[in-house]
Amino acid sequence: MSIHTNDDLNKFSLSVRAHAKLQRLQEDEHFLEMKDAYRCGIALALSRGIDPPEIAPPKSPGIYSISQIDPDQSITFAITLLMDTKKLPPYRWAERLAEWGVEELSRESERGQIDFSRLLTEAKEKAKGI
Repeated sequence: MSIHTNDDLNKFSLSVRAHAKLQRLQEDEHFLEMKDAYRCGIALALSRGIDPPEIAPPKSPGIYSISQIDPDQSITFAITLLMDTKKLPPYRWAERLAEWGVEELSRESERGQIDFSRLLTEAKEKAKGI
């Protein structure tokens, strides 16, 4: 069963600023591929319960197809299960989560290596409180 709706996105994007940070995360070898950082940004934002704002213009052209980021619709399922999307289609919400998450991962990377162990521990602790 598809959760994707006709008014949802066909391609994911980011703001031009966040897209540059996504590229930098890959160039600095925090992630092998930019799409992995994009997915990680979504997961990080979900784990923190972020209510993401709209992406500020200018927006980069679509950088990833839906099938590249969410081939099994697990991201869509997680978003609809965990978030009040305020009737916004799930992939539009995912794009906002990715924007926030990439910005946060970029801030983490400015300290040196991203401490994924700490990020996972924080997510686990937050999940216990739910």
